[in-house]
Amino acid sequence: MADILLSALVSSMVGNLNTSALQEFGVALDLRAELDNLESTLSTIQAVLQDAEEKQWKSEAIRNWLRKLKEGAYDADDILDEFATEALIQKTEKEKGVKSQVSSFFSLQNRLIFRMKMAHKLKNVRDRLEAISMERSKFHLRELDINMEVFDIERRQTGSLVNESEIYGRGEEKEKIIQVLLTHVSDQDNLAIYAVWGMGGLGKTTLAQLIYNDARVQRHYDMRIWVCVSDDFHIRKLVRAIIESIDGSACNLSELDPLQQCLQEKLRGRKFLLVLDDVWNEYHDKWNGLKEVLRCGSNGSKVIVTTRIENVALMMATLPIHHMGCLSENDSWSLFTRCAFGMGRLKERSKLESIGKEIVKKCGGVPLAIKTLGSLMSLKSRESEWLSVKESQIWELPEGENSILPALRLSYHHLPPHLKQCFAFCCIFPKDHKLNRDRLIQLWMANGFIPFKESLELHDVGIIIFNELVWRSFFQDVVEDSPSNITCQMHDLMHDLAQSIMRLECVVVESGKGVKVPKMIRHMSYTQGTSWNDHVCKVQSLRSCIVSPNYYGKYKASPSIF
Repeated sequence: MADILLSALVSSMVGNLNTSALQEFGVALDLRAELDNLESTLSTIQAVLQDAEEKQWKSEAIRNWLRKLKEGAYDADDILDEFATEALIQKTEKEKGVKSQVSSFFSLQNRLIFRMKMAHKLKNVRDRLEAISMERSKFHLRELDINMEVFDIERRQTGSLVNESEIYGRGEEKEKIIQVLLTHVSDQDNLAIYAVWGMGGLGKTTLAQLIYNDARVQRHYDMRIWVCVSDDFHIRKLVRAIIESIDGSACNLSELDPLQQCLQEKLRGRKFLLVLDDVWNEYHDKWNGLKEVLRCGSNGSKVIVTTRIENVALMMATLPIHHMGCLSENDSWSLFTRCAFGMGRLKERSKLESIGKEIVKKCGGVPLAIKTLGSLMSLKSRESEWLSVKESQIWELPEGENSILPALRLSYHHLPPHLKQCFAFCCIFPKDHKLNRDRLIQLWMANGFIPFKESLELHDVGIIIFNELVWRSFFQDVVEDSPSNITCQMHDLMHDLAQSIMRLECVVVESGKGVKVPKMIRHMSYTQGTSWNDHVCKVQSLRSCIVSPNYYGKYKASPSIF
């Protein structure tokens, strides 16, 4: 919502305050204490942003607090830009040994004036941010390590049961994986692990459930075990969860060693199938620690892993990875009609079918989206209601009836701040647009979204970010015509997610003060403009977007305008 890019902004400012150039310039102007105070305030804010980002979706008060915080952070960033610009000018002039009218700015008198002005600005913005920050106590926000992926949300829980009659379009994939499970032979030292990878909502869990409950699989294995991992990949908790799945009851052991010995006693000499559903962990050491415990089963034991992250699949799999695809057009329509019409609305179906097919196109072959919209339409009988859904955006659906974006937001919330910003920025491109990797990286660089890393060029960091977004299923259909011509696309629902994230970025309105254009959007306009007039025109068009609530939803932004 209003703070979506705030974590990236604050992270960037804290990083900038720690650069040697800015610190040296602060010492030269005797402003180091003011800069340190601002960094301290920003770091305090940064510690609670992760928790606030999660809670804001259900709290209007937190959204309003984050909105105020963002406005103050933009003003602070403007001051740091001014400070850093002067620091860079002075450093450049000093290195060149240039004595000019510009360098004379820092005569003793002008230096004193600049110092007083900046000291006043820094104190004012820091006091403002500090006052806003103090309000956080009302929301009971947790202070988290910014490097930890801890989310105060209701963790997704899955089980092994499934109604196969409700599943469409996964028969071939099911048979392919079952054949691997039944025919592939492995020994204890090389535990066979099959990974299923794909974006949220495609039905990875459902596919695993179909396989798990197949009669052939049940006969083939001595023991079947199902564990929903989610983002809580701790060896002790997972070992206990596996034991509890085997026993069907709670395990009272608490220490790791007794838990490991207990599990190995249960698995030893038995051929088991273990499903680890919804895995997010990317740390080799954690996975290796669990894998060692599982090696005690008999030959032919196997593990199925489902994940949204390609890196996880690559790290864990010993067999070829299965990449989940979208449903075909026919399967998508079959699933939708079952949810929307059932068996009792055949008369209505003929009248609403053409509209329904247009609604199905919005889903892009993602079963979760199809079922969600199909169930929603089952409650609507008038043609006008169907047309309204057809014309609406995914994010405009009622929150209680829309499980699509919350499912995709889970992937988004697992991103580091700079990846969040780079992804959300891509909403400026129209749907189905082919994104050129190098062109996209240049835009990220121009907007200051790529963090500085020592020993790496910004473009190289941009490539790392691009690859991360591919591995995490935010980008798809990567085509490499040549090393300098690599393209990808965003799934329509991922584009909807980016737009839902960015839509309130265009609605920063101060009551009685007119429209305030967010700094990120000012940068998007100015950095790619060819002249000041061009820049002004673009800001005016963006203001039109802000003033008219419907304009943004219908606006098909073309990369060429930025």
